[in-house]
Amino acid sequence: MKSSLLYIVFTLLIASIANAQHTETLDSLLKVYQTQAEDTSKIGTIKLLFDNYLNNDLNEAEKYVIEELELSQKLDYKKGVGMAYLHFGVLDEYRSHLDSAKIDYTKARIIFRDIEHHGLEAVAIRNFAGVEYNLGNYDEALKILDEGIATLNKHSSDSTALIPFYHNKGLIHNFKGNYRIATQEVIKELRILEKLNRPIQKADALNLLANTESIQANYEKSIEYNLEALKVYREFNDKLFEVNVLNDIGLNYYSLENYEQAIVYLEEALEVNKVIKNQSLKSTVLTNLGNAYAKSNRPSEAIDYISKGIETAEKIGAKNKMVEGYNALAAVHAGLNNNNLAISYYSKSIEHINKGGSKANLSNAYKGRSELYARLSNHKLAYDDHLYHKQLSDSIYNNTKSQQIGELKTIYEIEKKEQQIAMQEKDIAVLEKEAQISYQQKLLLGGGLGLALIVLGLGFYGFRQKVKRNKLEKEKVDAQLAFKKKELTTHALHLAKKNEVLESVKLKARALKEKEGGSGYQELIKTINFDQQDDKNWESFTQYFEQVHKDFATNVKKRFPEVTKNELRFMALMKMNMSSKEIATILNISTDGIKKARQRLRKKMGLSPNDSLENIVLAI
Repeated sequence: MKSSLLYIVFTLLIASIANAQHTETLDSLLKVYQTQAEDTSKIGTIKLLFDNYLNNDLNEAEKYVIEELELSQKLDYKKGVGMAYLHFGVLDEYRSHLDSAKIDYTKARIIFRDIEHHGLEAVAIRNFAGVEYNLGNYDEALKILDEGIATLNKHSSDSTALIPFYHNKGLIHNFKGNYRIATQEVIKELRILEKLNRPIQKADALNLLANTESIQANYEKSIEYNLEALKVYREFNDKLFEVNVLNDIGLNYYSLENYEQAIVYLEEALEVNKVIKNQSLKSTVLTNLGNAYAKSNRPSEAIDYISKGIETAEKIGAKNKMVEGYNALAAVHAGLNNNNLAISYYSKSIEHINKGGSKANLSNAYKGRSELYARLSNHKLAYDDHLYHKQLSDSIYNNTKSQQIGELKTIYEIEKKEQQIAMQEKDIAVLEKEAQISYQQKLLLGGGLGLALIVLGLGFYGFRQKVKRNKLEKEKVDAQLAFKKKELTTHALHLAKKNEVLESVKLKARALKEKEGGSGYQELIKTINFDQQDDKNWESFTQYFEQVHKDFATNVKKRFPEVTKNELRFMALMKMNMSSKEIATILNISTDGIKKARQRLRKKMGLSPNDSLENIVLAI
């Protein structure tokens, strides 16, 4: 994962910009330009001059784009006109004139479509999507990227052009919190990259997969992707991303509570960073290393590393990294009963975040300071901080749950649309077959063939009809199975939504109790808890599940008789390829609860550390 470098790669690449390694110097380009005749070769030189000036002199770059457009129009060179508008779009983006950029990219797209240069049409579409992303129109950007994919699939057999489209879709979905969809898009990208010799691009895609898995608390899977990417970065001596990956592996081991292994990777990251001297990465790794030492009951080393991390962050003005350091340092001192010192660090953190920062960091700071005030019997301040923490954590919780529900809905809609398209294609295929058979009949009957040939033809027709009936029957069964899968997804969606609503009601009930008290509070919570664990909902879910995955429960019980009913539910959701966070929503348990459930399940199934729980469940 490029945790500190992850960004949307809406590269503003076009023909001249994509090839950045020009052998010509600016001086030699200018000499060639001054002596060239006004033909298409001069337009190519103008493109290279634009590329050279783009990053250092926008006014000079604009001068060459204007000339590129005028000369292309004079020569009636349509491709050159389209390229000029593409360059104008890039120039507008550099100047943050995003609405103008959209107009330029649209002009370029129309021209490329008219001359049937669909590769460049796709580039214009991709750049337009980048503008929508920069404007915050994420859904519109995704829609436009899909248009580009459709254009390439229709007009081009070169799948390599699809790589940036899938990668950018994966990044947007990852940003939106649609981690399962992001994973699906990156896997599409990887399938193409597997056939090509592009290891760095493959490593970047693996990093994105590692990131989505880690966010979903699938830390072991994330480490697998990290290690694969790490080999590539080391092979190509890419120290910057080597440090990133080493840091991320360390964080994954930290989340798995394997603190000694976390320290090994984080110390290696710190050592490699000495070569590139990246201060931002240094600050991140130092703080992470301090946290790992704190969990290993080595507070003096923890304080030393975290303090160095804060010092490095202060030098480069990285406020978020400073805040993370203050929170970490406060937690260490709280563990040493240095209560007033810990409070001062939490207060520093809150002061910085209130000027603009992460809700999660702010929530953690208020929670930590509240506990310390309570320890010092300052109950008024403890209560105030506790309320702030609750408000923030409730807001984060609701946002997370809404994201998860939204993603399930999006997946359902995508699958529903795909099913409709597939059914339409099948209907068309059946009609074509019927037309073909009808045509063959007419040929046989109209050709004056002998009786034997007619009999043979009818026999062949009967055979084809039987094949067609069998095929239609199979398609019917496939359609029914697909429908059942959609019903299963829908039911899981309803379970998640119900638990989200009930959890929200429970939180509001607790808030009312704190304000007003009330004898009915415990009875209300008891009713909600009962509804969240309602077996009738699970009975319905199980019926749908068994229709899609026949004998799953029976096979699990045969192989692993110690597995409980609740663990079987957990395995069923894993079988549906749901993430840890989605499972937590549906089962109404915390992420830590998921981690413990996985550990218990691995023990009952007798799995070794090298065995993948997901792969075993999916294979049942």
